[in-house]
Amino acid sequence: MTSSKAARRSTDATAAPAPTTEDLPTGDAVDDIEESWKRERPDMDVSSVGIITRIWRIGRYFEQERNRRLAELGTDRVTLDVLAMLRRAGKPYRLTAGELTQAALITSGGISGRLDKLEKAGLVTREFHPKDRRRVNVELTQAGVELVDTVVSDLMDHESQLIRDRLAPADEEALRALLRTLLSEFEAPSGRIERAAG
Repeated sequence: MTSSKAARRSTDATAAPAPTTEDLPTGDAVDDIEESWKRERPDMDVSSVGIITRIWRIGRYFEQERNRRLAELGTDRVTLDVLAMLRRAGKPYRLTAGELTQAALITSGGISGRLDKLEKAGLVTREFHPKDRRRVNVELTQAGVELVDTVVSDLMDHESQLIRDRLAPADEEALRALLRTLLSEFEAPSGRIERAAG
């Protein structure tokens, strides 16, 4: 472990305790938006603002923080997305290009461009399926496995700490359950909305 990583982990370990519900503010900018719409359009149901706008804003903050952290680690989200999908598949860390395209919800041309970059970097290999040359197998190299393991370990430690610094354990579990319930309604087998890669 490098000294900079050790310092970051040490800082995380000594972080202040998570706030309790009583410590949290009773109003924020989203409340102001909701109240303004209630005042201007009392005939309109604006109850979704307090939920959807907060989810959107929180997602934006986490996206910015993840991109910053990945840049510190010398990689980016596009690279991590593909490497992580292969790593989660288990040994031999192999998927077809079609499976990657479907999981990433991008075009075949889009995934091909990503794979070109990763193959040139020595992080994946590509070869035709032995029984069907229309299928291309994509497999992590040892360098790819080592990179994704290092990056994901650092990233998960960092993001878990971001949550722990801001929510008490009971609140974290309650939020996890509520988000699971809400997301499952959109990702139900009925296929109302396409499933994201995660």
